[in-house]
Amino acid sequence: MPTREADADGAPRTVTIQDVARRAGVSTATVSRAIALPDRVTEATRAAVFAAIRETGYTPNAAARSLRAKSTKMVLVLLPGIGNSFFTPVLNALEEVFTEGGYGVLIGYTRQSRSRETHYARVIRAGQVDGVLVVTGNVPRDEEFVSVPDTVPMSLMFSEIPGTEQFSVFDVDNRGASAEAVRYLIAQGHRRIAHIPGAEGGLEANERLGGYCDALREAGLPIDEALIWRGASNFDFASGDRAARDFFALADKPTAVFAAADEIALGFMRALKNGGVSIPGDVSVIGFDDTEYAVHYDPALTTMRQPRTEMGRLAAADLLRRMASARDGSPSTSKVRLPCELVVRESVRRMG
Repeated sequence: MPTREADADGAPRTVTIQDVARRAGVSTATVSRAIALPDRVTEATRAAVFAAIRETGYTPNAAARSLRAKSTKMVLVLLPGIGNSFFTPVLNALEEVFTEGGYGVLIGYTRQSRSRETHYARVIRAGQVDGVLVVTGNVPRDEEFVSVPDTVPMSLMFSEIPGTEQFSVFDVDNRGASAEAVRYLIAQGHRRIAHIPGAEGGLEANERLGGYCDALREAGLPIDEALIWRGASNFDFASGDRAARDFFALADKPTAVFAAADEIALGFMRALKNGGVSIPGDVSVIGFDDTEYAVHYDPALTTMRQPRTEMGRLAAADLLRRMASARDGSPSTSKVRLPCELVVRESVRRMG
């Protein structure tokens, strides 16, 4: 049983952190770190410190123990920018769950800027937030965020950084849902189907392009590069407008178009209507997301609905769980992939 150490005259005295440090062969700062933030020291150092604590009978004071429980009660939510209605229900769900859990929400916009990403990475490393949610298909550069301390739980929504197993991931089956969208067009009799992939090189854009190709192959239809209108800079209206130029430039036009996002689809439809093209009379269009704009456009957009509210709630609840256990060990991460739902409206017609 551990006892207090004795002075030279044999009288017991209170064991100090310096005693523990000497016994363990480390600095007092390392002892404090091992007690307050055990994940930030090596396993060997942690074992040596706690062995010394047992041997000396040292009891950490209240101030030291409080370091372990220290919390900012703030969560950082990172978005690519302002103005995309896709994120509105996600943010509403996140804010509701975090508020119920006693946390405030700090929203940051990366705008795909390296300097802004570096700024927020420093905010995280400085311990100014207890957890992080990256809500974007355009993930920050790997090197900025992979080095975030394990004591700050981090989750990704709507994308994944390969090789970052320490993050929870919440996403949809982009490839499967895209294949379902194209299968629906094929079932309506369409055989010449174009695709607007969205942000070129992005993981989501690549997965949705993959689903488009999968469905064409299944149906025995050729994959025509002339019908894959690349060059979109983002999942936005302007990218759809640019894709309309590819449509008008083709002599042999498609009868249907699958756009990788609703805003792309609506920008494309607006440009076609301005050019005298009837939708769905001349060409059918299907989108992906089911944003608020989709139902209010004329014609209302047929699309694949992402469960944004459900995903926001699941991601927030998971991060609350991980933040609660982060200082007691390495909390388990979650990998969740939800299905999308086909929403049939007015922008696709049946051929023949």
